Amino acid sequence: MNRIDPLTAKSPPRAPTPEGDIKLGWRLFKGFSGLLLIAIMVGTGHWLLRLESLYLPVRVVSVEGEVRQLPLPLLQDTVGRTLKAGILTQDLAVIQAAVEDLAWVSSAGVRRVWPDRVMISVKEHKPLARWGDDGLVTATGAVFRPGPDEIPRGLPRLDGPDDQAPMVVQRFLAWQPLFQNLGLTIIALEDDPRGAWSLKTDAGFTLLLGKAEVDPRLERFLRAYPEILAAGRPARSDMRYSNGLAVSWSGTRVANQDSPPLEEIAQAVTPSGPQGTISGPMPDSYHGPSAPDRRPSRS
Repeated sequence: MNRIDPLTAKSPPRAPTPEGDIKLGWRLFKGFSGLLLIAIMVGTGHWLLRLESLYLPVRVVSVEGEVRQLPLPLLQDTVGRTLKAGILTQDLAVIQAAVEDLAWVSSAGVRRVWPDRVMISVKEHKPLARWGDDGLVTATGAVFRPGPDEIPRGLPRLDGPDDQAPMVVQRFLAWQPLFQNLGLTIIALEDDPRGAWSLKTDAGFTLLLGKAEVDPRLERFLRAYPEILAAGRPARSDMRYSNGLAVSWSGTRVANQDSPPLEEIAQAVTPSGPQGTISGPMPDSYHGPSAPDRRPSRS
């Protein structure tokens, strides 16, 4: 006779009862009902959105602010491509982001005006100067690049790495009045990839300032410029010396009875008194109209 261990023996499967069938059916009903409800809600929402865009559309887009450089057709096209819904459900952040991506736009704001208007406030960049070959820069050092046909003419040119734009602008704004006191205007200022500074004036000459002690070198040139000009028209002034300068001249030097001797113009420049007079021996590296062209060490 075989014995059955009650601990390991499997009990025979229970036959389904009517009560269990009811519970299972109820669960399936609730599941299908939930899915059906979700489908109805999605369909209804889609239908309502279509109705809203049909019966409450955005009919008017108005622009606030002083818009001078930003092409209005470009702004209209940009906003038109972002209008995907009616006045109630249109995503204003999408419009704002698209408008602020336009090169001339500094900042933008968007709001709804019932019943069918979207109002856009636009603040444009105000260019201070050209930036390199294809850009513009503002007085705060913000660089932006509009289309080639949108760059105004007659602006001074600044140049350098984009992340150095605030420094270049700062020096341009600080130096321009100093040159204007001498009847000059800076038309180009560059901070080259090596960190060396140079500028060009409307008088046609270039000023090389190098990388070190840029501001003291500039001050030295400004003190010497009246006497340089009295001796002739400079083509380039090189200030990359510890206490002097080198001048190359444009054309033939024109001297008169009031002009100081050329040797006095190109000598070392050091302030020797309250007036900051010019004194000291002529540097060996000077090259004038009759001296050899000796390049100074760059710094």
